[in-house]
Amino acid sequence: MINYYNETGFDFNDNKVQINESEFNIPVNFVVTGQSQNVVELYDKDKNITLTIIHLKNTTTIENYFQKAANETPTVNNETISMSNIDTYITYRHTDFTNSTQVFFEKNGHNYRIWGMNYHNEDMDYFSQAYNEIISSLRPVDQGYIA
Repeated sequence: MINYYNETGFDFNDNKVQINESEFNIPVNFVVTGQSQNVVELYDKDKNITLTIIHLKNTTTIENYFQKAANETPTVNNETISMSNIDTYITYRHTDFTNSTQVFFEKNGHNYRIWGMNYHNEDMDYFSQAYNEIISSLRPVDQGYIA
């Protein structure tokens, strides 16, 4: 099977991880620190950022997951934006020391949450790039990747 990557050639990226029936590219500088069927934990030691990717049950809508998180977590901002042509529902939490963000989305008939923890204000763009790469590269196992 031919795997395309960023519309410039073949996807020779072996740096992938599987979650349930899907897989995604691991963002640069992150390593897998934990993995089960429905959860993958990634860590960037240089920036001390942890990403937890969770395959959520499909019996609850992604909007309900988002509303529950927004209501039960002390957040400073919530928004819905489109990333990689996918509607994402985002909650932001800020403390005096670090930030955490939850990104809820549905792709290929599956619900997911990416929870980013321990990033600083100056790393918000870096964190956004990491979760956007996960969302854009997420696909069924062995399907290939077309950016």
